[in-house]
Amino acid sequence: MKRFFDFSKGNIIRFLLLTAIVSFFYLEGLISLTLFMFFEIIFLIRFIHVKKYVEMKLLNHYPAYEHLPGWAKWIIILLAYLVIFIILKWILINVIIEGVLNIPINNEIQELANYSTNS
Repeated sequence: MKRFFDFSKGNIIRFLLLTAIVSFFYLEGLISLTLFMFFEIIFLIRFIHVKKYVEMKLLNHYPAYEHLPGWAKWIIILLAYLVIFIILKWILINVIIEGVLNIPINNEIQELANYSTNS
């Protein structure tokens, strides 16, 4: 599993700089919490070579994956990114923000949805 991580100096510095910039925009109120979480999760995914991991697992279970056209492989990889994003966002909202920090974010999201549909 270690071969899927890329902790080079350049990647760590890039991750920290991009996180600082996005955090600044969030704290200044220029981007929403969902957009902030999206960027942070994308930055975290950059450290994990999901494409290699998913392809290795698919080749182990479905040997015919190797003979798929390139566009089909990329669709499968994009779906893997989407599933990972949804899982990490759920963990971030439900476990960390609401469970550990006791911030009722779902109530705020529901109020915003009600306000936008009533307008």
